[in-house]
Amino acid sequence: MGSNEQIALEIYQQMLDALKDVEEKKAIITIVNTLIEENGLSPDNTESVSPLEAGRKQPEAGSTPICCPTCGSTHVVKNGSAYGKPRYRCNECRSYFGVSTGRVSQGSATSNQAWDTFIEGMLCNDTLTILSEKCHISLATAHAWRMKLFNHVGNSVEGKILTGIIQEDEFYLPASFKGNKKSVANLGIEQDYTDMIPDYKKYGFRDHPHQRGSQDKKRGLSRDKVCIATAIDEDRNVIGKPIGRGTVSSEGLGYAFDTRLNTQAILVTDKSKGGIKFAQDSGLSHVALDSKTESRYGQFNLQMVNALHSIIAEKAHSRSSFATKNAELYIMWEAWKLVNKPKRLSEKVDILKSLMVPGKETATTKQVRNLEFPKILQPIAHN
Repeated sequence: MGSNEQIALEIYQQMLDALKDVEEKKAIITIVNTLIEENGLSPDNTESVSPLEAGRKQPEAGSTPICCPTCGSTHVVKNGSAYGKPRYRCNECRSYFGVSTGRVSQGSATSNQAWDTFIEGMLCNDTLTILSEKCHISLATAHAWRMKLFNHVGNSVEGKILTGIIQEDEFYLPASFKGNKKSVANLGIEQDYTDMIPDYKKYGFRDHPHQRGSQDKKRGLSRDKVCIATAIDEDRNVIGKPIGRGTVSSEGLGYAFDTRLNTQAILVTDKSKGGIKFAQDSGLSHVALDSKTESRYGQFNLQMVNALHSIIAEKAHSRSSFATKNAELYIMWEAWKLVNKPKRLSEKVDILKSLMVPGKETATTKQVRNLEFPKILQPIAHN
């Protein structure tokens, strides 16, 4: 055995002895590897590099370019490290950021491995209970992470314009206020909740909680139903929003789709009055189909949008149902999965891990828990 190998074995044994009683062994080893790389001691470096030069070097050629979370520029340089992780400086806007800044894991005290496991579980439709066990987090944290992920995906498609042949249709769900009664308590705020008015009373839906899985007492359309409009183009890009209570209106469709549909697109809807009037007011080419006999055949159909509605409706009527205030986020998540369906699971995990929207801040746990009921569904704001 050569002298180098002997020295290496001695150092390795010293590390094992030092880590013997340390719980976070993997995290410590990751930090050590980062420090080795930053100080020019990595075997990949053929030349000796000073710590200052190592801290300022550009990303290696062929690696994924690092983007500034503020302006999106790739003109960034290393700028030291913090807590064993590299820091960067943008040469364009002069902002400083870390490897997790602008990504879904920003602000989390847990390891990146926990987020990798969480994202993979979300793509596999794991329940919150399973996710909390896998990631060693509480149920409340698992739900907050879910909404953070949905919010992040929603930011990535915000403002996207639909083109080509656009299918648009509406579906109706009973208003859900799941988690509303204890939402303030879940934030750890100590106060007397006896006088707290639940949202289902506050916004005039009903005066009693709605038991999960129970049937609606009112048949057909009513003000208790929430109208959700969804549009999808040929590339499977989706816009979906709650647009009002009761039957569809052209004003509600304008709220959801104004400036979001290409002026050269062809809008395909059913023969609802609201859809026809919206198309006329928007100046779009329009094809109105009979929803029972024409929506499934030919070049112009409503097959994709109705398939998406089936996915959302199945989720809404299951034990994994969602609150109405989160409906748009759930639609964006299902749409993202639809767009990326051909990709492998590992590819989708990598996309979500590195997903960053320049100029958009990652939602905090407090923000997702304090999400307000949509104003368009509030009687005071709507009337």
